[in-house]
Amino acid sequence: MKICGCWVMRKTTVSVGSLVKSFVDVRALDSINLDVEPGIFGLIGPNGAGKTTLLRVLLGLIRSDGGTAKVLGLDIAESSLEIRRRIGVLHEKPAYPKSMQVIEYLNKVAKIYRSNTSAEELLTNVSLDYAKNREIGNLSAGMYQRLGIAQALIGSPEVVFLDEPTSNLDVTGREDVMNLIVNLHNERDISFFVCSHILSDLERICHQVAFIDKGKIIEKGDTRGVIEKYTSNTFRIVTSDAVRLIEAVKQIPGVRKPRVSGGSSITFTLESRGIDDIQADIENVADSLDIKLYAVEQAGNLEVAFKELAKRE
Repeated sequence: MKICGCWVMRKTTVSVGSLVKSFVDVRALDSINLDVEPGIFGLIGPNGAGKTTLLRVLLGLIRSDGGTAKVLGLDIAESSLEIRRRIGVLHEKPAYPKSMQVIEYLNKVAKIYRSNTSAEELLTNVSLDYAKNREIGNLSAGMYQRLGIAQALIGSPEVVFLDEPTSNLDVTGREDVMNLIVNLHNERDISFFVCSHILSDLERICHQVAFIDKGKIIEKGDTRGVIEKYTSNTFRIVTSDAVRLIEAVKQIPGVRKPRVSGGSSITFTLESRGIDDIQADIENVADSLDIKLYAVEQAGNLEVAFKELAKRE
């Protein structure tokens, strides 16, 4: 980055160069290059794509076979202890002593890490203070995840790594965890590195994303920019009867690959014609079939972008 005629190194939370990791005959990480700036970052990919392997390498849990990796500017091979002191981690399936009280457990962890962090304050930060005297085994799935985030905050980390933080939660639980991550970033300036296959969650909170598939980073950038790059010609029709309307929509010139989604909408991509002309045709056929038309709108999101990207690979 060049400022006032001088080259300045851009700060990164994670920096990876030509990173390789294989298991027997499977190349889990295939020459990955990735720079993550401070903020909320999402690593997206299907199960088996390499998300957890990359996370384990960055955390020093397994060694890479080649390449370089840095966290907060520190080489993971040379400064693993310093890195662990400055980060927090929530693994996909954390295990806690079920008979121990929440506050007791956090106090013990803080003591192990020789941290002066207040367990009471942590529980307030994650909205779990009301359950501080409850046994961990009696927590709901959402409370369990908030306890994990509270543990990850011990020691005031600069960046927190989260592996599938919402995979076992219902809609309300997922909403609570996503809001918590955003609030912690905004209020305490903590960066987050989130691995997940739930694209709608990441789209809501992430400043940057990267797609990983078969051990390769196939796209990366700011979230909105990635969405627009792959979905600028994708639109949605919201209607009272998508099943009947789609047969007529298929006959409109310029409409490509229409499909019913969600029961009340039709998604399609543009080809050769502008959206204004096509919208007029859609309104006409809907009127002729006596079908209500509620909206014709751009439908770009991370899920659509990922599907479009997967087709090109």
